[in-house]
Amino acid sequence: MSSPLLSLVVLGFRNFDVTTRACLDSLVPWLDDPEIEVLVVDNGSPDDSAQKTAAWCAAHPQVTCLLSESNRGFAGGMNWGAGQARGRWLLLVNNDTIFPARTLDALKSVVREAPADVAMLGPVTNAAGNGQRLWKPGATHEDWLQVGQWLNENPTHQLMPAYRCDFFCIAIRRDAWDRLGGLDLDFGLGYYEDFDFSLRLSQAGYRQMITEDVFILHVGSATFKASPAARALIKRNKLLLKSKHPDACFEHTRLGNLAILQAYQRLRAEGRWTPGLQARWQLRHGALVGDAPRSLIKRWLWKRRIKNVL
Repeated sequence: MSSPLLSLVVLGFRNFDVTTRACLDSLVPWLDDPEIEVLVVDNGSPDDSAQKTAAWCAAHPQVTCLLSESNRGFAGGMNWGAGQARGRWLLLVNNDTIFPARTLDALKSVVREAPADVAMLGPVTNAAGNGQRLWKPGATHEDWLQVGQWLNENPTHQLMPAYRCDFFCIAIRRDAWDRLGGLDLDFGLGYYEDFDFSLRLSQAGYRQMITEDVFILHVGSATFKASPAARALIKRNKLLLKSKHPDACFEHTRLGNLAILQAYQRLRAEGRWTPGLQARWQLRHGALVGDAPRSLIKRWLWKRRIKNVL
């Protein structure tokens, strides 16, 4: 049996009806696509999510159901699922995402066109901590699904460089994943394992890029809450990341977006402007404004910087 182009590994933990069900339901249009494999991992949920995951998969036999007896953490759960996937590209999917129409069709085109040294591709979204984030004032999730479908259907064929990628949903070449040994289990339940993988990928000589042609709705952090335990885990894992990568750069989201808009300006200057780029420019420019500092002085300086660059 030939390997599929894409293997989706959907990682769920608790609250199946609140998060995972909507994510899986949005994938139904592609379940019969021979180029796509879907694996669903329940990561040792303490509620009835494992049973509901199994029932959903039983109703959709194209999907592989993996039920862990314990919570392996984000890295462990993804590594476990990826180890049973057959695709030439892995698509690691957090359960708090929803796929608009045409998403995976667009992604298949992007991975086919990707240069050989590009080993990781991050989609654009409505909620991320780097240059993958777009912004539209007052937009609801339903609004973003419509925006996402339009972006998926109107490609620009542009990849933008990224220092790191957010792992709410990420496409990774299988050979690069295997070479790096997957995600580092030392990060425990979660946080910063994606940053670590991004840095290790670059150190191994690969490029990571943001694809402007694939949009995925990110509902938000549905698994981790702002509890004292979560804050302690974030602090602990940030220190771990710094110990592994002393030169790591913790740039603000707006700086990543500004760098991408500068690349957009170069495309405009080269006469390579299209309606699709214009639409994305507006969403990215909106993110720059939406991410302005709260301090009046810093906000003024930031707006001045935007004006000087753009």
